[in-house]
Amino acid sequence: MSGELPGFDPEVLRTATAAFGDAADGLSRMRADEVVGDAAASVGRLLTAESCRRAQEGITAAVTAAVESVREYSEGLDDAVRAYSRQDQAVAGDIANVDIPS
Repeated sequence: MSGELPGFDPEVLRTATAAFGDAADGLSRMRADEVVGDAAASVGRLLTAESCRRAQEGITAAVTAAVESVREYSEGLDDAVRAYSRQDQAVAGDIANVDIPS
């Protein structure tokens, strides 16, 4: 054992929080369903059009679920960083208030 105390850098989690938030934003802008919707519009009332519309609904649901999941994960990381920082400050204050006899 090196004698070093384990360290924690809240900025690492803040960076990850931002990255996951950006990923959620990017996913929400992706509009993958529009391509399938355009295909449905171009083939009219054929059975193929109905298949494209169903695929579009499935893509929309999957992307929406992914965005929500990534955003929840990002928010969870952010909550963890805030809780750690509050606790770290409280403990630092407790340590600073310890009366050490000289």
